[in-house]
Amino acid sequence: MNGKFAALLTVSGLALGVAGLPAQETGRFQVTPAFGVMRFDRTSSLSSSKTGLSRLWGYGGLSALYRVRSGIRAGLYIEGGRVTADPFYFPLVLLRYNQNYKLDSLSQRVVVLSYGLAATFDLPLGGKLGPYLRAGVGRHSVFPDVQHTGTTTTVTGAEFSVGGGLGYKTGGGGLVRLEVVDNMWSNWDRDRLNPTSLAYQNTVFPEDNPDGVGWAKPSIIHNIRLMLGFTFTPSGGGTQ
Repeated sequence: MNGKFAALLTVSGLALGVAGLPAQETGRFQVTPAFGVMRFDRTSSLSSSKTGLSRLWGYGGLSALYRVRSGIRAGLYIEGGRVTADPFYFPLVLLRYNQNYKLDSLSQRVVVLSYGLAATFDLPLGGKLGPYLRAGVGRHSVFPDVQHTGTTTTVTGAEFSVGGGLGYKTGGGGLVRLEVVDNMWSNWDRDRLNPTSLAYQNTVFPEDNPDGVGWAKPSIIHNIRLMLGFTFTPSGGGTQ
């Protein structure tokens, strides 16, 4: 079973789990579509470049949370976006033409998905504004560009998230949320996103390779996302 099929099965399982929640209990089931930006860790190869600036990527997500008790909700989430793996972190491509050499760089567009379980805890404040904390555990899957890599192998691993947000109550029982979360990936290996096969990587002139090749590879990387979402109760799911 390849990684993409496994990820699709996992997402399908999450969707079936959402459908199975007892939404008929008053005020217990909420859905939140959200859109925003993601800033991947500077060592991930998905965020930064030789300019030293962290790039922001468009990101979207969907969560479905079930109120287990007053102020506490738990459920499922899925989010993702399409980003570019920066060649600054990989050895250059070395091409040989008779006695001549040419160095070049190669990047690729990848699809990033995060999915798993999440829980929120409301902080009592009163009024229309309501701060909350959020934590989660799940998996991340990065799908490389098959045309560049020639393989359908998916980079997957564990994900742990912590953060919080602020909700504003609107008319009709809705809620507008602004949320900041740190999606932490464990044992991330950026070299798995290098689209150049080992035979064509520059080992002849290592001094010409980008500085990012030698950057540290921490065991846990921190990916910060900011999203704006709208929470609503589906038909038959009760009131807030």
